[in-house]
Amino acid sequence: MTHRHHLFIASPASGVLGAHVARTLASGQDALAKAGYGVAVLGPHRGGQIHLDAALIGQAECGLFHFFGDARARATRFAQRLKAPIGRIVIQTLPYDQYYPMMWRHLAVTRALHPFAGATARLVDRPRGWAQVIEDLHAALQPQEIVVLPAPVLVDEALAALVPGARLDARTPALPDHSDSEIAMLQRLHRANVTLAPHQMHRLSKFHAHQPQGAPLAGFDVLDAMKLRQRYTRDLDQIAAMAHTRIGADLDFAIAAQ
Repeated sequence: MTHRHHLFIASPASGVLGAHVARTLASGQDALAKAGYGVAVLGPHRGGQIHLDAALIGQAECGLFHFFGDARARATRFAQRLKAPIGRIVIQTLPYDQYYPMMWRHLAVTRALHPFAGATARLVDRPRGWAQVIEDLHAALQPQEIVVLPAPVLVDEALAALVPGARLDARTPALPDHSDSEIAMLQRLHRANVTLAPHQMHRLSKFHAHQPQGAPLAGFDVLDAMKLRQRYTRDLDQIAAMAHTRIGADLDFAIAAQ
C-alpha cells in the first residue's frame, strides 16, 4: 500500500485555527499512531506523514499584495523537498471582505503600512482569488484530494477532514488579539522608527484592550463587501466543480455536528 502524506495548510493571518490544529496534532501523536497514521510534523519533513504548514501558499504580505501569486512555485518547492505522494490537502478559506482586513491588521502590528482605505478599489477588482490558489495546489502537489473548509471552521472539523478516524482532543491555546486602537498606536510608532521591547508590547496590548474602540481601521463599505462576498461564492462554486476537490468536512462529521 502506498504511503501517502497529508497536509493541512494554515492560511496566513486567518486566526487561531492553525495554532489549534498544530497543538492538537503535537499532543495527539499516540492517537494518530493508533489510528494508523504516521508522525505529525511542521513543514515538508520526509519522516512525517501529517504535515502542517503556515507559509506554503505564502506569507500574509503575499496574500494582501497579490493574493498568494507565487503559491504554485512555493508548493512545487514543498513537493520537491517532500518527494512523496500527497493524499489529502486541507485548507481553510475565508471570504475576501473578511480576509483582506485580517491580513492588513496582522501586518500592521509589525510594520508601517499605507491606510487600508487606499487599497480597497484594487482589492475589489483583483482577479486572483481562492479558485486560482486551489488550482495552483492541484498543479504543484497533485494530491488525491483537496478539502476546502470555508470559514468559520471548528478545529474538530479541520481534524476530521485531515485525519479521519483519529480521535484527538482539541487543544485551544490562547493567542494575543490586538485591538484597533493598539494597532493605530503601533502604526504611529513604526512610522517614527520606534521599536518596543516584548514587555512594552505586552503592556501596550493590555492597556488598549480596555480602551474604547472607534471605527475599524480596515474594512470595506457595504457595496464593496457585497461584491467580494459574491466573488467568494462564485469562487467556491468553481472550486467545487474541480476534480478531486471537496467543500466541507466529511459526511460523518456533518451528521455528528447536527
